[in-house]
Amino acid sequence: MIILDEPLASITSVGIGGKCNKIYMPESEEELVSLLSSLEANGEEFKVIGNGTNLLFSDNFHPFSVISTRKIAKKMSKRGNFVTFSASASLFECYNFALKHSLSGFEKLAHIPGNIGGAIATGASCYGASIFDKLEKVTVYHNGKVKSLSKNNIEKGYHSSFFLQNDLKHPYVILSAKFLLDNCFQCKISQAYFDIASKRSLSQGQGKSYGCTFKNANGQSAGMLIDKCGLKGLKHGNAQISEKHGNFIINNGNATFDDFEFLIEKIQKSVKDNFNLDLVFDVEIVK
Repeated sequence: MIILDEPLASITSVGIGGKCNKIYMPESEEELVSLLSSLEANGEEFKVIGNGTNLLFSDNFHPFSVISTRKIAKKMSKRGNFVTFSASASLFECYNFALKHSLSGFEKLAHIPGNIGGAIATGASCYGASIFDKLEKVTVYHNGKVKSLSKNNIEKGYHSSFFLQNDLKHPYVILSAKFLLDNCFQCKISQAYFDIASKRSLSQGQGKSYGCTFKNANGQSAGMLIDKCGLKGLKHGNAQISEKHGNFIINNGNATFDDFEFLIEKIQKSVKDNFNLDLVFDVEIVK
């Protein structure tokens, strides 16, 4: 078990976040389950995160502990067309495993910089493919027990699921997931991956970010709406709305939560004033 005495900025992709009670980094699923059981027994509040993407913590002190699963040993297995991945496995690692076995289903998701657990919790999707498309079953820890949930028992929506419920004492924690993939030629799988890689490099901003800030609104691209408001490239402090993609806010160095919050509120107000649309967060903001 690794215990860090550092700000949450050190374990988030955007590089922002104050301190919390403790940051735990278990190194095995068994260690994670034991830790969860201990914290629950003591009535302690905690939040489980994966690679720290899709998250924006404030710079304040957070009166709960954070468990990061990024150090947990990754397990991948295959039986026929069924594959099982530990929650700590990145989407790119899952793509590579599937590609090796000529199985299709992750090539459009591999560019999302998160892991399996976070992807399921947030309902990740990309270029018409959703993490739920091939999902069969999820193994979770909840309230002292390890159990399985079939895909039909998972409440989900557009970029959301019931796993995002903000329960800091008895959350559902994803341990692993099983998928049913399709047979396909390796050349076709890799070609689909590289086609998307090319599109993303041309359209998405580079730098420290949590990804897209807002969900699409009323069938319209949030990035396009922000672009039409003339906000791309706008800076505040060390934060900047990407010049390539209006829905990305970049940390150019030592940006603060307040820098990001200023730009977020500016975007929301501009889109509301110009299009009478309310943009909904596609990132979890923890103040």
